[in-house]
Amino acid sequence: MEEEKKDTGSKEVDRRTFLKYGAAIGAAAAVSGVNFETATAIDVGRKVAGGNTRVLGCNPMTSTDGYWDNSTPAVLRMKSGEVVEVETGTHLMGKMVPGADINDWMRWYKEVIEKTPETYFYPDPTTGAKKMKRGGGHHHLTGPIYVEDAEPGDILQIEILDIVPNTYGFNLYPETSFMKLGLLADDFPKGEVRWYRIDLKKMKFEFLPGIEIPVRPFPGTIGVELPDPGMWSNVPPGKHGGNLDNKDLVAGTVLYLPVWVKGAGLKTGDSHLAQAHGEVDLNGLEGAFRTITMRLTVRKDLKAMVEWPMASSSTHWITMGMHTDLLESCKMATRKAIKFLNSYYGLSTGEAYAFCSMAVDLHVTQVVDYTLGIHAMIPKEYFIGERFASKNGLLLKA
Repeated sequence: MEEEKKDTGSKEVDRRTFLKYGAAIGAAAAVSGVNFETATAIDVGRKVAGGNTRVLGCNPMTSTDGYWDNSTPAVLRMKSGEVVEVETGTHLMGKMVPGADINDWMRWYKEVIEKTPETYFYPDPTTGAKKMKRGGGHHHLTGPIYVEDAEPGDILQIEILDIVPNTYGFNLYPETSFMKLGLLADDFPKGEVRWYRIDLKKMKFEFLPGIEIPVRPFPGTIGVELPDPGMWSNVPPGKHGGNLDNKDLVAGTVLYLPVWVKGAGLKTGDSHLAQAHGEVDLNGLEGAFRTITMRLTVRKDLKAMVEWPMASSSTHWITMGMHTDLLESCKMATRKAIKFLNSYYGLSTGEAYAFCSMAVDLHVTQVVDYTLGIHAMIPKEYFIGERFASKNGLLLKA
């Protein structure tokens, strides 16, 4: 038994322990006045130190499987500029709890695919994605959130203020006989699930005895509804954001997404606790968030500047490329960086191209989500002139 634990990543959390922790979390939620088990699709408001914050619990009435559908009724309505705390669930509508193995995952995922037979990959010539019937993804998404005044053509500014993760997570790669996914699927045909406990004080987890990995939680999926009717798989990211799997979207960063439908229809989930650039085996360390706190603001002054998902951290502007061909993703991220440097900082396109070659790092976002990701990191600290000082903050200025 001890050898088996070492082979599967050790520190496994069994179902009994999970139920004990789940009871404690439920008690804490009840004390705080938020009952996630019985919450309805109506939003809950409560006072916090900074003012009025909305709370959106995660349950079958406030969640969907891994798909986008702009006919889905909103589960929360917010005003532009308000803050919301969102609870997310583990994959497969919360079924993925400690003790679940690869056979559980395959059985539950098959149920999702059978339940969502008319779900397709969203076709987009920009990303090279084709319309293919695939069923919903195995992700679990909380939302959609309707943001008042958000209209098609606007930009939704999403400030990720804080993330509180749950205390366990998993990594898996599937049986190739069931689903051939992951960069090296042929090398690892036998699927596996590994469970880990998170040390929230140290913000690390023990991968194996003597090996610790830092925890840097971020939303694997965060996006808005697509403009075309129908059910669209959450697997490929695109112009709506969605399954970005961008490890740099941690607390303290801002994501900018073009709005495609009235109210935007924000959903988030597929909550990641740790991930490398690349996410090569299909997953990072996947889990759930007790809360992800976000300020949602409709920006009507950025239409000329933002036409594709991009982000900001305290140190970098981040432009994103997504395409079924990774080289095309590199070109997209670089072209968008050049356009941004030209429109925001006033560099000529030639100067911006040279700047990218000397100063902008291209990071592999993920190589497993059909439309493969590259993001370009533009360092703000290089812009030291007085005329740039007002442009180096966290939020974009029109």
